[in-house]
Amino acid sequence: MSGSKPDILWAPHHVDRFVVCDSELCLYRTESVGNFEVKAGSLRLSEDTTATLLAINSDTPYMKCVAWYPKYDPECLLAVGQANGRVVLTSLGQDRNSKFRDLIGKEFVPKHARQCNTLAWNPVDSNWLAAGLDKHRADFSVLIWDISSKYTPEIAVPAEKVRLSAGDTDAGLVVTKPLYELGQNDASLSLCWLPRDQKLLLAGMHRNLAIFDLRNTSQKMFVNTKAVQGVTVDPHFHDRVASFFEGQVAIWDLRKFEKPVLTLTEQPKPLTKVAWCPTRTGLLATLTRDTNIIRLYDMQHTPAPIGDETEPTIIERSVQPCENCIASFAWHPTNQNRMVVVTSNRLMSDFTVFERISLAWNPTTTLMWACGRHLYNCSEEGESSSGEKDVATKMRQRALSRYGLDMEQVWRNHLLAGDDDPQLKSLWYTLHFMKQYAEDAEQKSPVNKVPLVYSGIKTILKSSVERKTESYKHSWLGSDRQTGVIRYQSEERCLALQLCGWIQKGPDIDVDPFLNSLEQGEEWERAAAVALFNLDIRRAIEILNKGAALGKGDLNLNVVAMALSGYTDEKDSLWREMCSTLRLQLNNPYLCVMFAFLTSEPGSYDGVLYESSVAVRDRVAFANMFLNDTQILRYIDKLTNEMKEAGNLEGILLTGLTKDGIDLMESYVDRTGDVQTASFCMLQVSKIKLEHTFLCFVYRKKRFRT
Repeated sequence: MSGSKPDILWAPHHVDRFVVCDSELCLYRTESVGNFEVKAGSLRLSEDTTATLLAINSDTPYMKCVAWYPKYDPECLLAVGQANGRVVLTSLGQDRNSKFRDLIGKEFVPKHARQCNTLAWNPVDSNWLAAGLDKHRADFSVLIWDISSKYTPEIAVPAEKVRLSAGDTDAGLVVTKPLYELGQNDASLSLCWLPRDQKLLLAGMHRNLAIFDLRNTSQKMFVNTKAVQGVTVDPHFHDRVASFFEGQVAIWDLRKFEKPVLTLTEQPKPLTKVAWCPTRTGLLATLTRDTNIIRLYDMQHTPAPIGDETEPTIIERSVQPCENCIASFAWHPTNQNRMVVVTSNRLMSDFTVFERISLAWNPTTTLMWACGRHLYNCSEEGESSSGEKDVATKMRQRALSRYGLDMEQVWRNHLLAGDDDPQLKSLWYTLHFMKQYAEDAEQKSPVNKVPLVYSGIKTILKSSVERKTESYKHSWLGSDRQTGVIRYQSEERCLALQLCGWIQKGPDIDVDPFLNSLEQGEEWERAAAVALFNLDIRRAIEILNKGAALGKGDLNLNVVAMALSGYTDEKDSLWREMCSTLRLQLNNPYLCVMFAFLTSEPGSYDGVLYESSVAVRDRVAFANMFLNDTQILRYIDKLTNEMKEAGNLEGILLTGLTKDGIDLMESYVDRTGDVQTASFCMLQVSKIKLEHTFLCFVYRKKRFRT
């Protein structure tokens, strides 16, 4: 296209071929190469595709417009509109079918020479070719040629005046008689055939859009507008047409042709091309002059039929196929959302317009999204650890296992949770013990409607201060040492030990059942620590040796057992010095607190009480035995505040189902999102008349973010 920017066209029936039109016609074939090296002579269009030049045609100078023959045969027939108004049929390569070979070089000449602006093949009757010309006062501007018509060598005008050069073409291939002549004394800037009827032609004339019906050429339907350039029909909605003028695009509905149904946002620079996507409904691409941006308008949600007063909504966005200014582009006829662009210096780029992605979660927490014609589903593959799962997935799996619904053996609910979460285990054991001892309290005192156990250990111990707590010296069991250790005892402290799970119901403090259960669970370090805290050093050594013999537990069990066997309470002994060093080398927190206990001064057990890796119930049970009333209340208050701030469910043992328990559970839900556990915790105690705020906990969590 002499003096203008290059254009690009995809072959209608060869998905791997396109032609670039400039001063000559260049036919290219695309190939997928991936990451392989580009073949010699090929051009890389993208990371995955290259283009190879197949043919060049320089026989048609002064090109102004090009149209590719719509049928498969002949496969490379093109119509070229020239600056003098002639339309020439040419080819890119040898056609093996002699039936169509005679078409090559055929010319269609108007009466008066002027520029050919546009060409359009009839998609049904492919012998019809419409040409749009500049204005001439004594001639028509829309000529419809029949390429199968007989030659007319006796042209009315001398060939020298019609052609740009006298010896260009054989006069025997010249046709001067069009099949139809339309638009007298006017100019035609753009053309397109209407797919709904092969006899209807839409033309962008000088000041109006006109629909010509070839069955009655004396009449036409038209609308006055400046948007007469680039008329194109939506291939998926045949009543929708786009046209443009300068920087503005008008969208028309041929059923209501009085005015545009939509005018797109005006661009600061003049438009050079608009084109509907052939593989995507309602997607229009526009290109302005001197830019590397293609603007896309998605009219997917346009109502049909379009109402009189309803302006359809559109989604607008921009894509940048390359760095240089784009001269033209062409949608691929079959590959979804694919286009090739060409720059002014003939650099080409293969580009795919990616769809906007709409995400959604389905009820089973599987991620789904739609992209173009495809619906994708993303679900977890393989077995992931419990910590990696989303809380919604966890709650669904727990609901399927009837988590939280075991009202008899409440402690079993932590097993139904399906993971070994120590906080859940502590919570459900705490609720189990509360329910168990509350039932005993109701039998003993049916008047008490709210048993003390539901108030938590913090409230229980405060009630203990009102009565004198007994203190006594307890000697070591299984040891020759005569020195005793001061311990504290009261009815409330005994109840606290029961809630901690160390002892069972009854007046006696017997930890043997608890130790046996720990040994069955192969918790050797914890069992040894509990035995030592109950001043049974021989039992602790036996447990450690048993664990070491079975080859389970910490690798240092034998070393710790040997160290315990040499225990002495002398402050300046070598044993204390060595045990203090050994403690720093141990990884298991229960082994560490055993030496912290043995090397601590009486009444000063911070090494045990503030070891965060030790279970809260074990630290609280230890405090119940070895701290006086002042110390234990101070420690319990501090530990309760820590549990509330951290949202640690182990703290329910301290707070019970009180206002502090509400605050703790609220922090837990904020941290984990596990509203399921919080709800079932309420159900376990629904028969107890608690504070109204606690019963309405779930409703209070209106700030909870899912």
